Amino acid sequence: MINFQIYKNGKEIEFEKPNEYFSDKMLQTLFIFHGLYGRGKNWQTFSKKLSKKENQIVVTVDLRNHGGNDFKEDMSYILMMNDVINLFNYLEIENTNLLGHSMGGKLAMVIALLEPKYVNKVIIADIAPIDYDNNENQIINALLNINLSLIRKRNEADEVLSKYIDKKFLRSFLLQNLELLDGKYKWSINLIAIKKSLNDLRRFPTIKKINKFDKEVLCVYGGNSEYVKEEHFNIFRKFFSKIYFHEIKDADHFLHIEKPLEFYEASNKFLNN
Repeated sequence: MINFQIYKNGKEIEFEKPNEYFSDKMLQTLFIFHGLYGRGKNWQTFSKKLSKKENQIVVTVDLRNHGGNDFKEDMSYILMMNDVINLFNYLEIENTNLLGHSMGGKLAMVIALLEPKYVNKVIIADIAPIDYDNNENQIINALLNINLSLIRKRNEADEVLSKYIDKKFLRSFLLQNLELLDGKYKWSINLIAIKKSLNDLRRFPTIKKINKFDKEVLCVYGGNSEYVKEEHFNIFRKFFSKIYFHEIKDADHFLHIEKPLEFYEASNKFLNN
């Protein structure tokens, strides 16, 4: 079972048994899927804020080979979808909203298209259902080049990584995946499997003979991001019959971090209208 965290009444809560928090049909649930190299905890602040509403419960998910999950050799959107569907069934989820950023946004789209019976509304954060060039090799190779046996402090890993990646924010984001166990650092993400699967993760999977998803979908995108452009809007419409677009000006790909208030307001309005 993949790892997950539950937020209700503005705080993270302990989970003890299936259906403990999801049997109330008046509750609105939201499952959040992080992006590549991310984890569910990245969305903690957002989840706490959104779950303050009495009728709202939020679940953040650590996707395959991320967030301390058991390492798996293979990784694809279909495999990640199956992991999430198993989680839905375990929690007895019948109808939920989805929010996904980047890789998680593609996953949310795949679930909506292939398993629509589980899905109500969908929020896609700064990603389109297209194939992107694989420009992630520099990042994955830089992480793999860190000799963890020589690392005694996190800032030492940052110093090594700075030789390859200039942006401090990006380095901090990536190094959140370093865990100190028994005095030694290790990765909580499966870098080998991710590198092997990068080409597939940068693509949108070929989905044949599907119906359009006919419920509401919101694509929130950064005005400065290269991931979603107006030229992609018609591609979205091939898959989603009720798709809306919301631009957050002066935001790039990590729009939920760069402009958290604007992202929250757009998401909250969509989910509760």
